Amino acid sequence: MDAIGVSYSNPLEDYEMIHRIGSGTYGDVFKARNIKTSVISAIKVVKLDPGDDILSIQQEITMIKECTHKNIVAYFGSYLRNNKLWICMEYCGGGSLQDIYHVTGPLNERQIAYVCRETLQVNGLKNRSTKILFLQLSHGIFFSPADFGVAAEINASVAKRKSFIGTPYWMAPEVAAVEKKGGYNQLCDIWAVGITAIELAELQPPMFDLHPMRALMMMSKSSFQPPKLKDKAKWSADFHSFVKISLTKNPRKRPSSEKLLQHPFVSQLLTRTLAIELLDMASNPVLQTTHTMDESDLDVSLSPYPILPFPEMYNSLKPKILRRYAALMGLCVPAEGSESKGRWPGETSYMALGPPLSPEWSTLRRRTEDSRGDCHGLPPTPKVHMGACFSKVFNGCPLKIHCAVTWVLPKTKDQHLILGTEEGIYTLNLNELHEDTMEKLLPQRCSWLYVMNNVLMSISGKSSQLCSQRLTTLFDRRHLQKRQGHLYINAHRLTERINSRKFSVSGKISDTKGCRRCSVVHNPYTDSTFLCAVVPTGLVLLLWYEPLQKFMQLKYIAVSLPETLPIFELLVLETDELPQVCVGVSRLQTPVKTCERVHFDIIHLNDTPRAQSGTVDGIDVMQVTQLDRDTVLIGLENTVNIVNLDGSPSKGMTSKLTFDFSIETLVCLQDSVLAFWKHGLKGRSLHSDEVTQEITDESRIFRVLGTSRDIILQSTPTDNPSALSNLYILTGHESSY
Repeated sequence: MDAIGVSYSNPLEDYEMIHRIGSGTYGDVFKARNIKTSVISAIKVVKLDPGDDILSIQQEITMIKECTHKNIVAYFGSYLRNNKLWICMEYCGGGSLQDIYHVTGPLNERQIAYVCRETLQVNGLKNRSTKILFLQLSHGIFFSPADFGVAAEINASVAKRKSFIGTPYWMAPEVAAVEKKGGYNQLCDIWAVGITAIELAELQPPMFDLHPMRALMMMSKSSFQPPKLKDKAKWSADFHSFVKISLTKNPRKRPSSEKLLQHPFVSQLLTRTLAIELLDMASNPVLQTTHTMDESDLDVSLSPYPILPFPEMYNSLKPKILRRYAALMGLCVPAEGSESKGRWPGETSYMALGPPLSPEWSTLRRRTEDSRGDCHGLPPTPKVHMGACFSKVFNGCPLKIHCAVTWVLPKTKDQHLILGTEEGIYTLNLNELHEDTMEKLLPQRCSWLYVMNNVLMSISGKSSQLCSQRLTTLFDRRHLQKRQGHLYINAHRLTERINSRKFSVSGKISDTKGCRRCSVVHNPYTDSTFLCAVVPTGLVLLLWYEPLQKFMQLKYIAVSLPETLPIFELLVLETDELPQVCVGVSRLQTPVKTCERVHFDIIHLNDTPRAQSGTVDGIDVMQVTQLDRDTVLIGLENTVNIVNLDGSPSKGMTSKLTFDFSIETLVCLQDSVLAFWKHGLKGRSLHSDEVTQEITDESRIFRVLGTSRDIILQSTPTDNPSALSNLYILTGHESSY
């Protein structure tokens, strides 16, 4: 790479690394200082693999060097050392336009026009995408295309080792269909300018709810229609015209940048003052009083009355301290005035939850003990056989709870219990149980919860729609509101309105209104995580997209389903890229009477029907759970059948586990299963059928609220089921020896 000026020397001899300022798909970005000149720079470090296209990388570095314009981030040089490419460029301290409009909300027309004009004035730009993430405000004045940077094309070269990486939302149709149409030119950048204009007006580009692969497929179709601004009345005729002309589908009819600069929308008087005003609005959001967004489903109210434990439980200071100590230490204490029977642990009853089902196979994905060693919640406890217990974390909860999950806040490492209730979404800090306070996080009714990489998926609101919330930002907002709430009432209200728009943390998933059920599964063969939602007209399949850290719509399947679905479980097959949906189980009558087989009622998401033989009789099934690549547990009224994916009894394991109660919930561990019923739980070995755990308290009615990370339970008195409930986390179980 000597010919293009890539140095093989040690970059740390020329630059002093200050701190990391971001992470991309293929590397980290650092703020650095040039040792000789003291100029602040941004350095992106990209790891290269032997299969990467070095020629393409060389071409892109040459392109970056040739791009010299006031609106383009300056290129300072590159280093290649230890299979890592260091790209040194101008540091833009103003932040991206995306960061800014998350504070200010949609830009006004003149601000959008200024951004579009400055982008179009870039001459000789060969970059294939001018997407808004590339546009930054440098030191409060200049617009500069970077993501960090113009180095996005180098990312694309490295990305060829992946099945798909990129952002097609700004991509022109001829680029999406390049394999069919055979090429494109600089006019694809004009399309990106039009998409950017829509994004600045609507806070996201068109089709942003769709998975990139599906968006790419739709754009490559001949029937694809260019997007438009959604609100016709809100924007001027010039703006609508500019978007329409920029998004001309046929590249031969699409204008050049020189011609488009003559359009009235961008040829009007547009001064740098517009950029300065935009930065001022971002820096001082309280000065902005306009408010045009619908925040009914994004509002985070600071509840004046936090949920406190039932006061009758605390009659004196000393018993309170003793009970709190018992809860923190995980001690199993029977309910007051009741007797417990069965296998209750004694002095050694405070233990940690044992190894769960292998994460790559558990549809109820719970992290292992190693992954929670540095979090602050219920203290870790030693493993002892037959040592499970219910650790109480809250007394006298008045909420009507539907579901629950636990989550660790990365900043503090505190473990939080998150509850989906009829009254909203509430949170309890398990590292601050002494505070005895449960706070409202979101006001909407919630019937289902799932956490994926700090993103909370929920079925929320009056319309029961699938929603996505970024938990880290929700908690930051809560902290800000609590800090400001006691100062000025009016200012607090104003700040709350702006904050609702400032953070892009909550969004409804399109086409999921009226969602009834959801199921999540991880496919270990493709390392993909799928979420499937039941909606009134069929199924919506979403796929977790790592670069954007969100679930995105992959497919819609029109199918008629009954109003009630006792079973809705995703099953993974090694031969199929997409999971299968199990909606029921039937008994299969086969000629061989000695072999009792079952048939899974399957909806095939990959459109490949599966042959069925024999006749079937329906079975009243309580739960279906995939244990590993070819083992499925079927929970019936009081038994658990263990079969393979073909429905035959599984080899190497007990074919049936029998319990002396009606099973309500099953949880799979490494080599055993926990069956929960209304008065406790019982565990049995999958190999020997021996009892591995048992907890029984007939004075309480227990209900499992969640199992995705920790097993969370709720209980009420047997003689008064409508009373306030207590909340517990199961601890101390170890898989059988």
